Amino acid sequence: MSISNIKILKKILDFKATIIKTGIFVSLAAYWGVILVGTFITFN
Repeated sequence: MSISNIKILKKILDFKATIIKTGIFVSLAAYWGVILVGTFITFN
């Protein structure tokens, strides 16, 4: 493989890792949001 192919592959892997981390963060935020909203609705 040439150096340019390795750089492109590394960028794709970094991008994929960023997307996975963002997805985990968003899913956890939605999960806790549902818990908090449900709790506030229950108390009201």
